[in-house]
Amino acid sequence: MQDFLFDTPYWFLGLLGVLGAALWISGNSRQNKRLQQASFAAFFLAVLLGTLSLLIDTDKEKVIKRTRQLISAVEKQDKSAAEKLLHPQVELGSLDKAAIIERIGTAADEFHIKSISVTSITVEPSGPDLAAIMTATANVDHSLWSGPVPSTWKMTWEKSGQDWLLRDITPINIPYVDMQTITGRLKKE
Repeated sequence: MQDFLFDTPYWFLGLLGVLGAALWISGNSRQNKRLQQASFAAFFLAVLLGTLSLLIDTDKEKVIKRTRQLISAVEKQDKSAAEKLLHPQVELGSLDKAAIIERIGTAADEFHIKSISVTSITVEPSGPDLAAIMTATANVDHSLWSGPVPSTWKMTWEKSGQDWLLRDITPINIPYVDMQTITGRLKKE
């Protein structure tokens, strides 16, 4: 219910708008004050729900924003921005927080990543936490191969006070690369 109130689907807002217009036209042509008042109520409800949706972020919206912030930090090699998003016990394979932050500063250069674009993010409950399944495309410019490389990652976010912090990062799919190779390459020798 909270998601519906604070993240109202556009189709529902549109439906309320169409309903309000139909009630207004019908009430105006019949000079029926009750239908006109009902049309104002429908318009008011649509505006109220739309305003609430814009002003208040649900937990899912917060997780989506924080996932995008993390991807931006990786792309820009911004270790301080990434550190604020990571839980103290965050894990990526066998890497701890300090190692992950260090790799954020060097991974884009090592893997020759020029830019990262997020294709999709879906958020689903994972116990008390929220799991963001993120699909992104990294544009790689390497002497052996250049072009887009799609990948899918699962990021488990844990609520800590008012903030959501990234607790676990799991690579799900990177074409032609197995997960052990990914986590092995992320370890800095």
